Amino acid sequence: MTFLVNTNNITVRHLTNLKRGRKMENCTQLLIHQVLHLYLQRSIHLLRDLKIHPGQCGMLWVLNKHDGVSQKELAEKMRITPPSITVMIRKMEAEDLIEKHQDEKDQRIARIYITEKGRKIAENMDDALHQLEKEAFANMSEQEIMLLHRLLLQMKENLIKGEKD
Repeated sequence: MTFLVNTNNITVRHLTNLKRGRKMENCTQLLIHQVLHLYLQRSIHLLRDLKIHPGQCGMLWVLNKHDGVSQKELAEKMRITPPSITVMIRKMEAEDLIEKHQDEKDQRIARIYITEKGRKIAENMDDALHQLEKEAFANMSEQEIMLLHRLLLQMKENLIKGEKD
């Protein structure tokens, strides 16, 4: 397997192939969609015993590290819209994974705290997510994993920049 480190070459070659009428199976967008779908399905399976959904992992992870952040800060850290974070908080409160309290100094600010139940799940969720990474990166060298990580970070930065344009 050959890897091109220069991402511009990959993009140019990919676009050229699409213009030449290459098959859709070679489309990067389709491949990313397929990988994301498989990753999500596998994570749902691995997290099933913990009775949480993959979308809840991010909130538990953030709160386990930064307990008591404001609802607004939590939405920003997770890159989720305020209406979506509100729904997620309501559901996770009902499951006793988190608690929401008004800020003592500024009643307009809602602070989100992880419960003991949420903290235990967050600790166990690390095992499930390590298993997921182990499966996803099987048969890849450390260098290939580092390259993939770097390329994904670059894609993320590119897309964030595109949002601002």
